[in-house]
Amino acid sequence: MPARDLVRMGVDPGKVPPPATLQRQLEALIDVAARDADTAYVVWLVDGRAVGFNSLKNIVFGERGDMHLHMWDAAERGKGYGKTLFCLAALDFFERFRLQRIVCEPSRANAMPNAMLQGVGFRVLGTRTGKASELSVVTELNTYAIERRVAENYVAQRKESDTPRA
Repeated sequence: MPARDLVRMGVDPGKVPPPATLQRQLEALIDVAARDADTAYVVWLVDGRAVGFNSLKNIVFGERGDMHLHMWDAAERGKGYGKTLFCLAALDFFERFRLQRIVCEPSRANAMPNAMLQGVGFRVLGTRTGKASELSVVTELNTYAIERRVAENYVAQRKESDTPRA
């Protein structure tokens, strides 16, 4: 991913581990039981190609987690995939980790995820100064409540609009 995209997302490019290190870290997560996980990832596939992902960090099984999103493939941005894939990932995280609460904190300056989250209907709880992840710079963050009901409604509406009418 180009450094300018990392900076736009609030990531410090100097904190991104080398590919081999990142691969080892991700592989180590594969066999961790949901009850013991503190981090999880869902890769977004469109037509069999990886275009982005969601992460869930700071997982407290049965309670809460912090969700992040990234659309890797710039050519796929703005096509509406992000909303649906984000909601499907959120529903997976709610179920798999038995969560009661998920928050998502994109950089306030990063218009794309803020527009996506608001477009789905997630509520902004407030703005704070901090880091969204261990790779982030300190910035202003918008805190969104990722509510199961909102994600379910969005996915259901998409399925209805994709269903042929007689």
